[in-house]
Amino acid sequence: MKKIALALVALAVMAFADVKTVVVTPEILSDKTLQIVDVRTPAEWAQTGVVKGAVKVSYTSENGVNENFVNELKAAGIDPNKPVALLCHSGNRSKKAAKLLDEAGFKNIIDLDGGVTRLENEYKYPLVKE
Repeated sequence: MKKIALALVALAVMAFADVKTVVVTPEILSDKTLQIVDVRTPAEWAQTGVVKGAVKVSYTSENGVNENFVNELKAAGIDPNKPVALLCHSGNRSKKAAKLLDEAGFKNIIDLDGGVTRLENEYKYPLVKE
């Protein structure tokens, strides 16, 4: 009986999760309703550049996960009630960042799977070096 109850709770949590994972494409990035956040490190931003208009807030810090990640997003003007699309190198950090934002109450989170690597390799997407 306990296993059934736990399974139902897990299904209910998954049903109400606000995180979607989609493969990153140039078309998705052109959606003006999205708040695009690049969660890579400053060194990565400098090396490859960033998607034009993306907000840069690193998910990691020197000590692991950036403990101020959610607050830094809000300080950068990211609205938790509007769609947020997270981008990293390949999709691993964006997935973790999406989970963190979901736990923080953000309403519509999109994990852009494939990240900058997919944009560069598959689409030759033009990144902006700042």
